[in-house]
Amino acid sequence: MKNPAPSNINVKAAAEQEAASRLAEFRRLLERGALNAEVTEKLATEAATAFLSQSRGRDTYLRDAVALLAEISTLEEPALAEPGHRATFRLLVENLSDSFDPQQCLLYDRAFAQMITFCRKLPAAKQLDAALQRFGLKSERDLLERKASLRERSSGKGPVLSTDAQRKVRKALVLSRVTLGADVAVTSVVLEKAKRIFPQAERVLIGSPKLAQLFGGDSTLRIRDVRYKTSGGLLDRLLGWLPVIEAVEEETRNLAPEQFVVIDPDSRLLQLGLLPVLRPAVHEELRYFFLESRRYGEPGQGTISRITLGWLNGIFGGEDEIFPAVNLREEDRDLGLELCRKLRQGGAGFLVAASFGVGGNQSKRLPDPFEEQLLSRLLDDGCTVLLDKGVGEEERDRADRLVERVRAGGHAVIELNQRNARAELAARELRCRMLTWQGEIGLFSALVAGCDEYIGYDSAGQHIAAALGVPALDIFTGSASAVFRERWRPTGQGIVRVVAVPPSQKGPREAGTILDEVAALHEKIKSGAIHTEK
Repeated sequence: MKNPAPSNINVKAAAEQEAASRLAEFRRLLERGALNAEVTEKLATEAATAFLSQSRGRDTYLRDAVALLAEISTLEEPALAEPGHRATFRLLVENLSDSFDPQQCLLYDRAFAQMITFCRKLPAAKQLDAALQRFGLKSERDLLERKASLRERSSGKGPVLSTDAQRKVRKALVLSRVTLGADVAVTSVVLEKAKRIFPQAERVLIGSPKLAQLFGGDSTLRIRDVRYKTSGGLLDRLLGWLPVIEAVEEETRNLAPEQFVVIDPDSRLLQLGLLPVLRPAVHEELRYFFLESRRYGEPGQGTISRITLGWLNGIFGGEDEIFPAVNLREEDRDLGLELCRKLRQGGAGFLVAASFGVGGNQSKRLPDPFEEQLLSRLLDDGCTVLLDKGVGEEERDRADRLVERVRAGGHAVIELNQRNARAELAARELRCRMLTWQGEIGLFSALVAGCDEYIGYDSAGQHIAAALGVPALDIFTGSASAVFRERWRPTGQGIVRVVAVPPSQKGPREAGTILDEVAALHEKIKSGAIHTEK
């Protein structure tokens, strides 16, 4: 039998040559001023796709493909740079991160370290470079070596802080995961564990002010406002690291190293552990605790919430049983429950909250008319539906089309938003078959808390519903791998059921099958046939 090695070498060489050719083409067009959005879209998509296809199962790293993505993403013209952002984060980063594969995680580290190293040399990134220099990170190799050392000491194979050391802690800083669903599924578990092991310490959650809508009801938790531009470009996201450094330095300025800890549950604020917040002078290895959630644990070990808890118990000791939680602000909770009460006074029997938001990731959706048909079945079943209109123009437009079809079917619809919600309380009752919500996540969460069931795609809503103990039906499309579905299955003390499209199948026939499965599970929840979690 012939040795296959030469063939593999040829494939690798061809891929590297093609990546180099694309990079050279881009640079020629840039120099001539001949770039347009169509060209950068094509080049960026090809670069990300080639990187992913060549890296899987092969010892191939297409450095020129990563360089091309970085150069497109940092173009000064936003319309030209946007395709680079999409290809970098939606194609490259999400595929590598969502695989929960150790080798893919290493590839992410290598690719993003290369991008950081490219960006720090740009004129607009002088502050980024200066900060990296202060941390002693002068090269791509330095970034990767630091990340490797984090991986070694964050294995969770035994308590790191003794009981005496835990008693000395006066402040526990916890970094947000940035996305609200992950903050419920992961960060809330970290916050509760920190409360138990450091009862004498102040807990500070570093992240978006939106976190107050989900956790602001906890008077013992302080939220430190640090914003991350999830829709920003590559350089914008990297520069978002600087306010995090400033926040941590201010929070710890008057504390000795043994008096604080920083817990990082794989936060995008630090680009999944590639960027530091504590300088070596304050003993990063003893005060900074990093969970590499994308490679911690093995397939079959449960959800991301359970994985996080296992790591926390391993790092800090104990056998705590902690579920994800939200702690809503009193004003939101009271308003949401009162609105649900008035719906029931108006004749609503079984209340179903529904959200078809996907955070801009259309691969999480099922093809039309799945959403319309699902709403029709719920209404025909006598349910009253609370529909979240989502975030962004595309999601609002899609929700508005659904509302039009519900009205065309002869059903009354009341549309609520931040401006009119409190005015509706003046009504003696709310009489409708569908109530829509357009506004903050806090009040929507409070409305979910007053419902009998929640149905939606993989997004923040199902994690919130599960944390509130509301029966949740979570719909995963064929783009989600088995391990991804296992990790991001909602965790809660109530009923949680996952409905998944078979891998690589999202056509009308599969959507119809999923619709039947969702409807059947809904009927069991409504009838009480499913009354406890497995």
